[in-house]
Amino acid sequence: MARRSKFNHKYNNKMTNKPLGVFDFDHTILNENSDTVAIDLINRRDIPLTLKEVYRNDGWTSYMQGIFDILRSKGITQQTLTERINEIPPVAGICTLIRELQENFNFDVIIISDSNSYFINSWLETQRLANYIRKVFTNPAEFRNGKLIISKYHLQTTCKLSAKNLCKGQIMENFIASQKEEGINYGPVVYIGDGSNDFCPIVRLSEEDIGCVRKFHKCQDLIKTAKEGKPIEKTGETYKIRARILEWTTGYDILDFIRKEFPAEYSSEFIDDSTDE
Repeated sequence: MARRSKFNHKYNNKMTNKPLGVFDFDHTILNENSDTVAIDLINRRDIPLTLKEVYRNDGWTSYMQGIFDILRSKGITQQTLTERINEIPPVAGICTLIRELQENFNFDVIIISDSNSYFINSWLETQRLANYIRKVFTNPAEFRNGKLIISKYHLQTTCKLSAKNLCKGQIMENFIASQKEEGINYGPVVYIGDGSNDFCPIVRLSEEDIGCVRKFHKCQDLIKTAKEGKPIEKTGETYKIRARILEWTTGYDILDFIRKEFPAEYSSEFIDDSTDE
């Protein structure tokens, strides 16, 4: 006998789908920027003008490699840097949100960030969150001979909204498509971010998805501009926002929304068309 969902809400039309939570890292999971925390370990006057030129010509990731070079030359050890990153506090309620999404609402959770894999994985392990994250997409990084070496995630030239080394929207869509080939259909997607590079993935969301933008941060301004039909300064183009938008301050704001829109039965009451013997 078929087993049916006990509830009916707007996302009940695709019960064979699995909801996906997509998180930014800095200023979304962390309450600070992990890169600027690393930079603060040195005197800003020790940053040469030539490195600032590297940033202008080759982007933030290359700039951060220069910072890691300086950290090594100043005797900042792997332990010191790691401890400082692991001390960064999370946004209030965000760890609870991540745990509940997986435990109570059947979400898969991924992170897409322009930070680096060493910072993110170390921090997640410290917070005992690593097992709650399906996959992390970020710039690869590892310590070699006492220095953190970072590489660009990819090189893209198609998305004008994104940096060359990381298009979050492309990464999100590629992940969803690859999982579909494995028989996992994601939907709805709940995207959670704060910055200008979170605008691209939110633009790509559908009407059934939710874009969660942190209040008083850049992405909120970009969403407002797009909804007013005005062009985005970076590209000079207009963009249509199809997803529902939730503005948030803490992880608890998002969790309250999830509890209303995705009752806990969502995790166990999928349509099951198999016949009970």
